Amino acid sequence: MLIEKGILKGYIQDKLNARLMGVAPTGNGRRESYAHLPMPRMTNTYMLPGEHTPEEIIASVKKGIYAPNFGGGQVDITSGKFVFSASEAYLIENGKITRPIKGATLIGSGIEAMQQVSMVGNDLALDRGVGVCGKAGQSVPVGVGQPTLKLDALTVGGTE
Repeated sequence: MLIEKGILKGYIQDKLNARLMGVAPTGNGRRESYAHLPMPRMTNTYMLPGEHTPEEIIASVKKGIYAPNFGGGQVDITSGKFVFSASEAYLIENGKITRPIKGATLIGSGIEAMQQVSMVGNDLALDRGVGVCGKAGQSVPVGVGQPTLKLDALTVGGTE
């Protein structure tokens, strides 16, 4: 468990970093191939489901964006800042999905985004695609998943 009820409970560790931090390793040392050194990497990371239906979450939004699919992104691991491109997104107006939008990019900081979560859906789904975690010039396959979330504020870039 990395985060529980909004509180950081643990870190992803390999043997070396766990020893440096004085904690137990979590078995997350991974590498692209035997030609690379292992480093702490995510494997299968997901958020547990909450209590709300996706329909309840959408109905609670006066104006916002519903982005069920993302095409990729980047995270600065030192600052927590991220950029994710929505490959599928829709405008929500007065609690209803009104039209598709394209070119939406979600921009923010992991800590700030987690503080903005006000509703968590009961529809946990694992990503059907092949996710990739890139770090220090290496790429490894990963699994990710989450339920529908409502964030009360997040910067969205793009053109209309």
